[in-house]
Amino acid sequence: MVQEQKQALHIENGKSFSRSEANENERRWDDRKINQLNRDPANNYDRTRMHLNFEIGSDGKIHPLGYMDKRLDERIQERLDELEYHPFKADSKIQPNICAKLIIGGNHERTLEMAFGSQTVNMNKGADNSHLHRCREVEDWAMDSYRWCCEQFGKENVIGFQVHLDEKSPHCHALVIPVGRKGKEKKERVMWSAKFGKNGGEYKAILHAMHTSLYETVGKKYGLERGDSVKDRNVRHLDKHEFYREQLKLEKAIKGLTTMKENLESSISRLQNEIQTVRFRLSDRKITLHEADSKVHRLENEISALQEKLSDKAGKLQEKQQELNRLMKDVGNVHQIITPFKNHRIGFTAPQITEVPPTFGREKWMEKQNKRIETMFNKVVAEIERLYMTEAEKQVKSAQQNQLIDYKKYHRYRNESGQLRQYIRDITEENGKLNETLCGLLDVLAIPDFREKFFAIADALIGGRPIPTSSGGGGETSDLRWDGRNPDEDDQSYRRRCMIAAAGIVISRNRTKGFRR
Repeated sequence: MVQEQKQALHIENGKSFSRSEANENERRWDDRKINQLNRDPANNYDRTRMHLNFEIGSDGKIHPLGYMDKRLDERIQERLDELEYHPFKADSKIQPNICAKLIIGGNHERTLEMAFGSQTVNMNKGADNSHLHRCREVEDWAMDSYRWCCEQFGKENVIGFQVHLDEKSPHCHALVIPVGRKGKEKKERVMWSAKFGKNGGEYKAILHAMHTSLYETVGKKYGLERGDSVKDRNVRHLDKHEFYREQLKLEKAIKGLTTMKENLESSISRLQNEIQTVRFRLSDRKITLHEADSKVHRLENEISALQEKLSDKAGKLQEKQQELNRLMKDVGNVHQIITPFKNHRIGFTAPQITEVPPTFGREKWMEKQNKRIETMFNKVVAEIERLYMTEAEKQVKSAQQNQLIDYKKYHRYRNESGQLRQYIRDITEENGKLNETLCGLLDVLAIPDFREKFFAIADALIGGRPIPTSSGGGGETSDLRWDGRNPDEDDQSYRRRCMIAAAGIVISRNRTKGFRR
């Protein structure tokens, strides 16, 4: 099924706008920050595409992203000051909305086409897309979207308009201040209700009108259809437990089979090592040839039996994995929005009496006319029933698939949480090693004799001299391994590594002399 290419408009109210939000919109990040953000499996900021991002300034021209000296949060504060905005008391439980954060986007394939044309974009994390160049169409689309924002909120109230091409789908961020006139003097004031209504009903009506206006002004021009509103989606919630149980059952089976497969592989490896040991003992004449043959024969039989089990478990594991893949593939093919029921137009001519009733035999004549009308009516009803039954079958199928999309997200989030847990375990393990090193260093420094040796060895390592020994011969050489300074290693890191190595040397030399942590 061909996916409809629709526009997207998301609006979020804001009671404030922080420095971190400004930095994200304007990409005021260094490499360290980008790496930190990309550790989250849900993020994929492509630094090789960041130079293609741009923004539209108050002059209505295209500029590089973050070209202004004043940050976005500073510019919005300046406009709030001009409007004489004063927040409620700091301890107030409520604060008014001072801004609206708009995201304008559309169908993934269509927005990529506008941004990069026929160029190939690699969406894998860490991929190199430095060969890409920005196409003119995405600039025109962004400019038309910017003009639409200016018409809706006033040019002076569109504080920032940034376009991001470095994420999954190209999109625009618009930061606007809702402004209305209040009081006898009709002075401009920050007023959410002036642009978004005084209650939920007005808010929904205004959003509906905005979607329509954006489509008529921008979306239609670039082949993007109007997005579906919530009330038109006609989403039905069906029972999810059957799919949930099947998914958990498959995942549990896969986990168990994987563990059994790993255990069998480990056992086979252990038995193969035992065979090698027997052969070594035979070559050293520690056992007789008869004993060696007997043990090798027994071990090979055990290995053969285990390999049969391993083959069986590997086959079952592959089957279960394929079942799970098919299940998740079904989820991947669904649509998140169900098409509303269509209003079918049926060709229908109202029955008319064209004959003049006779003078005699009127009852038979009326019976004939009623039968003709009944036939025509039944034909129309049958056509209506056929059309709407077909439509209903489509809707039921779409509704069932629509619920499965939730589990695709669930499955993805579970995988991502597993990656995060592994990352936390790695960090915890690294912290444990650092803590152990620190404790060892403190133990060395706590003993005067060890402290002198520690500083002597550390000074030697830092200075690139041979490590002093205390074996009693007065020599200045050592057989302890030291790789020296690493390429591109800064002074501070090198000194730190030398001191850690010195502590390790002191501990290892004195372990037999009663050193205990």
